[in-house]
Amino acid sequence: MSIAAVATLICSCGPQEKTVDFPTVDAVGSTSVIIEKVEITKEHTALHVRAYNNPGWWIKIVSETFIQADGKKYEMTGAEGIEPDVELWMPEDGDSLFVLKFEPLPMKTKSFDFIEGYEERAFRLLGVNLEGKVRTAYDRGLPGHVKVTPASKTDVPGFVYEIGESTINLHLLGYSPDITEATEVYIYDFIGDQVQKTVKIDPATGSGTLKFTQYGTINGFVIAGGMSSGSFQMAPGETMDIWCDLAYGDYLATSNNRTDKPLITIKPSYTKGSIYDALNNLPFEDEFFQLGLSRPYSVMLEDYMLSAEEYVDVIIKEYEDIMKTVNASSAHPMSKRTKQAELVLQAVQAIAYGDYVRSESYRMAKGLSYDAPLDYKFDPITPAHFNSFIDSCNLTDPFLIISRGVSNLAALIPDMSDREKYGNIRYIAPLRDAVLEAQDGKLSDETLSMMREWDEAFFFRMCEDINAKALAMKEAGKNLVQETPDVPLDKLFESIVAQHKGKVVLVDFWNTWCGPCRSAINHNEPYKTGELADEDLVWVYIANETSPLGKYMEMIPDIKGLHYRLNDAQWRQLTSKDFDIDGIPSYVLVKKDGTYALRNDFRDHALLVSTLKSELN
Repeated sequence: MSIAAVATLICSCGPQEKTVDFPTVDAVGSTSVIIEKVEITKEHTALHVRAYNNPGWWIKIVSETFIQADGKKYEMTGAEGIEPDVELWMPEDGDSLFVLKFEPLPMKTKSFDFIEGYEERAFRLLGVNLEGKVRTAYDRGLPGHVKVTPASKTDVPGFVYEIGESTINLHLLGYSPDITEATEVYIYDFIGDQVQKTVKIDPATGSGTLKFTQYGTINGFVIAGGMSSGSFQMAPGETMDIWCDLAYGDYLATSNNRTDKPLITIKPSYTKGSIYDALNNLPFEDEFFQLGLSRPYSVMLEDYMLSAEEYVDVIIKEYEDIMKTVNASSAHPMSKRTKQAELVLQAVQAIAYGDYVRSESYRMAKGLSYDAPLDYKFDPITPAHFNSFIDSCNLTDPFLIISRGVSNLAALIPDMSDREKYGNIRYIAPLRDAVLEAQDGKLSDETLSMMREWDEAFFFRMCEDINAKALAMKEAGKNLVQETPDVPLDKLFESIVAQHKGKVVLVDFWNTWCGPCRSAINHNEPYKTGELADEDLVWVYIANETSPLGKYMEMIPDIKGLHYRLNDAQWRQLTSKDFDIDGIPSYVLVKKDGTYALRNDFRDHALLVSTLKSELN
């Protein structure tokens, strides 16, 4: 993209007024709002804000919102197009514009911060520039030895089948404690398991460190300030630095709305210290960002009229057309190979979901609800249809093997017995079952014997190591899990909470594999030693045996409260019979008088905190 300023500075009416269009922002905590214009007069500072959200959803600006500059706060004095503390419901296009007015900033102000309160999910835009600053793609403290991958680099190391102790040193460019006190790193292994790790950020340096045991090459991404701030690959045993640019969110939000001028492309992250640095540091290819197959994500109205063979032909034709665009592109060779591998995975998924796509198309065409019985029969997608596409693909391509979506192939392709065609990815499905056994400390001799016959010994060693760690964690944490009361199932919940009579009890239904559960727990944890530190408040956490034992025992020492791990019958009693739970996290509030009720509105974190405060007082 060509270099252009992203802010236009206009001075009018002498020194008494100043207007800045599309100011750059150094760090953002959300891509849901952008500042399109700043007007400074002697009466006020007006921010013209554009908000984005899903149609039918809402946003809210709290009355405590303020801006700050040079160590001074400027309070909000008014609003147009939105009422503070009241939900603003998004129209059909999910786009809304409003104005917030504040006490006037001095005309000489160079930049300011926009702070919409201090709740975890509050909007925060830091370093809103008032000097017409030009966005650059490569600055803000990135070390000089970290560079975008040169075009001469065309290959990537293959998957590393090893176990190692790895370290990630995370650096947030443009960091301020007002954005976040911690980041989340999501890690995906060969079989598609996701692990979420929290990294505490040093407010003085904007950096944090994560150490973990790694099994083979991983994919990962960083969530900083509430948004994805870059993805990466990493080999086991490495010490890798990641620099994440917190201005990336400003680029994303602004690029969605600016059509008058091209923007400087901001790459969200860079790495140093991995054999995959060249892949991690590829230039950000805007032309590839939207390229992808439409199905199964978009269902066409006419799809139901296609036979299985015709449907597969449509998918292959779309795949080939996009592949031609990729091959003809001037993008970096490694970017092209990465996109080619991604397209293979997308095509396999589109074929696998062919029956679903055609049935949904029929429902759309006939105006049927999602659960209405179908009076139309489709010829099914078969292994032969997969083979017509897969035979033309290289499923042992290293760019495909190390990609995040490779684990999906095991669930999508009916027959992966061909050793030459599928290589080690044919082990994904049985390996996933073996890992589940190992995570629970129950790796069987039968499973071990099966893995000894595999071509790659790494999988055997990996499961043995996971199993040993699970057993060690179980022994170390055996005193952290409460003994489940031995009572009839219909008396179980009351037996769990009865011992806390006269206190407020918050019961949290969760599991280790539930991302929203983990995020909510992380949000709540600081309150236990802060605003909600009270002997009359008891935190009870209820999970079930779908939480792998090793992971469960690893997590609960950092979650202050009483922990129960229920079997299937006990879990179903509480979640289906005692309470009609629609998903997790779910909450039950037990008041001091012993009455209780399901409170799934506590998924609103602010409401949870305010309600608990009220009950305690």
